Amino acid sequence: MSDSSLVFRSEKLWRWLANFWTVIFMIFIVGDFVLQNRFEFLTAPLSVIYTGILGLYAATKEFDRWYDMHESRHPGELFVIAWTVVVFGIIIASVVLQDHYHVSSETIAVYIMVLSIFALTQKSKRLHAKKRRQK
Repeated sequence: MSDSSLVFRSEKLWRWLANFWTVIFMIFIVGDFVLQNRFEFLTAPLSVIYTGILGLYAATKEFDRWYDMHESRHPGELFVIAWTVVVFGIIIASVVLQDHYHVSSETIAVYIMVLSIFALTQKSKRLHAKKRRQK
């Protein structure tokens, strides 16, 4: 296997990309909300990129866990907390500001996807721990 394919399969690469796109996408979501959805046409493509990368990171991490190659601790709770703060803040702001400020459906879809990925990885983590205890 070449060095480049090892790097591409690396959990660290996917973690870096997931963190990078989380920050970029959150800034975009908040900025677009403040600008009254002026760039709404970019929300769907960016959300697809973000959820794809987050899904690949979570999958890579879980595969590594099941093959006992996962050692680092990067809790998904941080993603959930960050997204909850952003989504809750935008929802409250849209209620207070009303008129031209609204939460995009893609933002809610991404939030649900983040929660779903987190729930799946937590279940996988518990199943893996149970399997290891049985050995």
